[in-house]
Amino acid sequence: MPITLPKAPTPKKNDLRSLTVLLHGGKKIGKSSFCAGMPNVVFAATEPGLGQLEVHQVPIQSWQDFIDFGNALVEEKHNFQTVVIDTINNLYSFACRAVCEKHKVEYVGDFKAIGKGHVLANNLFYETMLKLANLPFGVWMVAHSVEKEIETRTEKYLKAVPQLPDKASGQILGMADLILYADLHEERDENDKPRFRRVLRTKPSKYFEAGDRSGLLPTIIDLDYGKFAEAYTTAVATPKDTQPQSAVGARQPAAPKTGDEKPPTGQKSPAAAQGK
Repeated sequence: MPITLPKAPTPKKNDLRSLTVLLHGGKKIGKSSFCAGMPNVVFAATEPGLGQLEVHQVPIQSWQDFIDFGNALVEEKHNFQTVVIDTINNLYSFACRAVCEKHKVEYVGDFKAIGKGHVLANNLFYETMLKLANLPFGVWMVAHSVEKEIETRTEKYLKAVPQLPDKASGQILGMADLILYADLHEERDENDKPRFRRVLRTKPSKYFEAGDRSGLLPTIIDLDYGKFAEAYTTAVATPKDTQPQSAVGARQPAAPKTGDEKPPTGQKSPAAAQGK
């Protein structure tokens, strides 16, 4: 296909169904339940765990299963608008296994050339994910979180990151329009007793991986797809000149904590508190 230069700018991705999103968090916090609230969604289920959810799902037990699933999305008639890969961790392991089977080795580290197996697996994984992301569907990649120790010249701390090798993680983070971290948010009731609610964190933090390319989403949103869709539509999809303006001089509520504050001594970090 010949390349031609564009005649107009590419429009912004304002439709939720056009986004590529990475959603990660501790086990059992509600990531799959959140995605089950999406309209016209189909799950590529790479691991058990959807038994309590009434959703359209295709069991994925190998890399070839995933390729066949992608072909079916293109070739069959259907009404699906969003694809959820649950989980991206397992899908990456299928890519590693496919590389090993093709080259007749047991592990990706068994190649004679040091690092070759990982390069082949990463390339297979990333190229296939790019093809899926370029299809006219929303793509949500669900991942478990792990705690990674970060060491700087002055401190050490734990950061909740997607459970993927560094190279593959970097590739997925780079292609995602949104990186959402599912977490527990602590609040105080009228008696000053702590209570927790499940939320999505959208802004970068030293203690967890998150990010919002638009920069317009609230810092935290309840872990509920309906509320997330409402927040996204209000903040991103609605033209700025039609959004309600705050009264001049009106006092604005304090911004919620983003998670950058260091956890108090003896308190578990966010991922650990969820019972990973």
